[in-house]
This record gives sequence, structure tokens and C-alpha cells, in this order.
Amino acid sequence: MDPQVLMLSAVIAARTKNIKIGSSIHRPLMKLAAEELSERALPHERYAFDNLMLDDPFQTAEQISIIDQVSKGRFIYGAGARSRGSDDRRDYFYEFLEVMKQLWTEDTFSGFEGKYYNYPAFYEPYLSIPKPYQKPYPPMLLPVDSQQSFVPMGTLGYKIAIGAGSSTHNLRGTTVQLEDVKNYRKAWKDAGHEGEPTTVVRIPTLLADTKEEAERLSDELMVLARHYFNGRIGIGSTDAGSASPDTTAEVNLFGTAEDVVEKIEVLREQYSTDEIMFEVNWTSSVPRDVVTNTIRILSDKVIPKFK
Repeated sequence: MDPQVLMLSAVIAARTKNIKIGSSIHRPLMKLAAEELSERALPHERYAFDNLMLDDPFQTAEQISIIDQVSKGRFIYGAGARSRGSDDRRDYFYEFLEVMKQLWTEDTFSGFEGKYYNYPAFYEPYLSIPKPYQKPYPPMLLPVDSQQSFVPMGTLGYKIAIGAGSSTHNLRGTTVQLEDVKNYRKAWKDAGHEGEPTTVVRIPTLLADTKEEAERLSDELMVLARHYFNGRIGIGSTDAGSASPDTTAEVNLFGTAEDVVEKIEVLREQYSTDEIMFEVNWTSSVPRDVVTNTIRILSDKVIPKFK
């Protein structure tokens, strides 16, 4: 969650031609009436200084439009508000997104009246913000952790990302999570949205050329992961749920190319997904050479199986 993820996305857009560019994630800072801004952050957070800087949907919409224009429609806006457990923060975040969508889709902004944001209409037709390259606006991908968010996300028609396996975003384990996804898909369809609901599955991934090497590397990573999870619980991080690395390890994409292809087929069936986010540096504990080797095997032997 880089606080300057939109700036980084703009740099990537200017230096590339073909790849998709996604923010994972942009976390707009929003202050509820009872909250106080603070420069303090949990020890694992990198953006303490940004805790004093409120985000504005007008400025964010402009930045996203520019990135999308520079990339010629290759941008995917991934955003979250750390709203877990708070209906107010969740509604605040949804309103932030609604303001941006209105700015992108109206020729002349007609004004917005909400609970958290109130803006007058542009008084002159020449007042506007840049429009995105993609119409009506770039795809939005919203991560979902809390059980209370799955149904609202489906009702509103948003594409969601979830953490599977031993991801720190799989708080309640696979069985409960699959039920959450089912509820999300039902809410999407009940709301009458066009097309099919989309669930992007983010999952720890580590590949090697032989089973022996894959098992050795996976065992080493699991030791580090246990320390990582225990550390997050020790500092009171809300990201550490009841699903431990060990209770969910069998779902991770660990193994040879053949093993992982089989596991992906199971994931596609379980989650009704056709998009997977490979977490190749899970817990930020994987050596660089192992990460690059995993990416090589994915590119050469796994991804071609699904084209």
C-alpha cells in the first residue's frame, strides 16, 4: 500500500506500452468526525506521514484520468479504505468513489450532495477535469476483507479482490470465505448488474523446477511466515485474523509448474474466477532469486496453459 501509488503508476505508464497497470492499493485517507489525525502508524506501516493528508476525490479523479490517458487505457484502479468493522468508513469510501464516477461521466459536473461530501455544480461549462481514456472510467478493483463488505460490494457492482490460502487477507479461512464469495455473487445478480461478477484471487505463490526444491523453499518460507503473523498479532494489527499460515497452507500455490496448474484449476472452480494475483513475495520474506525464478516458471510453464 504505497502512499504514492498513483505517482508510481504514472511513471510506469510513461515507460511501458503493453502491460496493464494496477494500483494495489490506493488508500485514500478519510477522517470521520470523531477521529483525530495522527502521524503515528503501526510498526509494519510505511506511510505514517500520509496519515495527516486527507485525500480529495476531485484531485484523485484528475490523477487517475491522467494515468489512464498516458497509458492509453491500461490502468486498473485498485483502492481500499481500511474500513473493516466500520459501516461509517465503508459508506465514506463508497461516497468518495461515487464523486469520482460522477466527475468522469458528466460533461459538466452537476454537483454532489452526500453525507460526507458536498460540492456545488460547476458554474461555467468550461470548468472540468480530464476524462479517462477508458469509458466510462477505468475498471475499479476493491479488496474485501470484512465479512460485512461482500454483499454491499455485490449490490454496488464492484469487482473485488480477495486473499486466499495463507494470505494475510484471508481472515476466516477458506470455507467461510467461499460462502462470502457466494453471497457477493448473489448480491450482484440480485441487483441486476450486467455481465458476471468478478473475483480476483490473490494467493501466496512459490514455484521451483523440482518437487524437492519446492518443498525445501516452501518449508523455509512457512517458518518466516509464522514469525510474520505472530509479529502482526503482537502489535495489534487488525490484519491478523484467526486463519493461521498452517491452517491454510494447502491452498497456496506452492510446488512445481504441474502442481500449480492443478491447483489453479481448483481455484477457478471454487471461486468462479478467471483472474489470479500471484503473490510471489508473500510476507516480503522471499529471496530475490526465488521470486524471479517463480516468475520465470509462471511465465514459461503455467500461464501458457490457460491461454
